Amino acid sequence: MPHHHNTRAIDLAVLDMAGTTIADNGIVEQTVNEALHLAGLDAITRETLRPLRGMAKTDMFNRLAPDPHKAADAHRNFIDLMLKAVLAGELPAKDGAETVLVNLQERGVKTCLMTGFDATVQDALLETLGWRDLIDLTVAQSATLRGRPYPDLILTAVIELGIDAVQRVLVAGDTANDLLAGTRSGAGHVIGVLGGAHQREQLEAAPHTAIATNLNEVLVNLA
Repeated sequence: MPHHHNTRAIDLAVLDMAGTTIADNGIVEQTVNEALHLAGLDAITRETLRPLRGMAKTDMFNRLAPDPHKAADAHRNFIDLMLKAVLAGELPAKDGAETVLVNLQERGVKTCLMTGFDATVQDALLETLGWRDLIDLTVAQSATLRGRPYPDLILTAVIELGIDAVQRVLVAGDTANDLLAGTRSGAGHVIGVLGGAHQREQLEAAPHTAIATNLNEVLVNLA
């Protein structure tokens, strides 16, 4: 009996959400500043924010706010504002993202969406996009799981979905923090996707196995 695994290069694709499978249209950046402003904190520049993109938002606000109370306030504001934006349809699917998810499903590859957003925002996004049946798992940071650049979310997916080898995992994201997390998890394919929060130079400076112009190109490379 030939082993069916030989028909495909990967068993699991762990894909980032905002900027990779979902278009954020500058909403995240805008919302971070609005959340800081409501907590009585100063707005930050795109330059300050850029290296923090892809991190768990709790960690991000802890870095941006001088004291933990203000950080918690800003983070709560961020969640409320993001939920409003999601429900208003301001974070649509990226062109071709749904096709990629369907394609992975047809190939028998498991899929997991990871995010720096909180689980509530992630759930609202899935609901709005109608993607629940297209993916096997979603992971977000929690009291016990660290967000990116740590490998926790990816390794959680490996465990929960019963994947036999990390070498057969593909991680794709649009930030250096995604690529760091993928590399630290030992994933066999760690792919930077252009068109999101980070430019080619930031992605190329992070450890990766490939850089793709879009999600569809990620798939083509695995065919």
